[in-house]
Amino acid sequence: MPDSSGTVQYHAFDDPVSDRILGVALALAAEVWFLRERLGLLEAAVSKRGLNVSELIEELAADPGRSAEMIEDRDAFVKRIMSPVIDHKPLGSPCSPHLPSEADD
Repeated sequence: MPDSSGTVQYHAFDDPVSDRILGVALALAAEVWFLRERLGLLEAAVSKRGLNVSELIEELAADPGRSAEMIEDRDAFVKRIMSPVIDHKPLGSPCSPHLPSEADD
């Protein structure tokens, strides 16, 4: 059924909470796919330059100074993907999960 703007809103479930959880799952799936694609390209580019990607990753992971930064990034990620459930904002709102764009880089 169209909303006030004439846009047809898709609802997979009768329960709006289930729809929001589906939104979180789809947002996560999109985020994971985007990251897998970019990571694969990055690994290929770095390897093409003759660097051992696995060794560099292990060195960075062992750096204790990165822990606080990674925790902050993780918390922001969780907040972003859970916003449809926590904030009760519909997908497509300014705080909804989104695919990163080149502008986000």
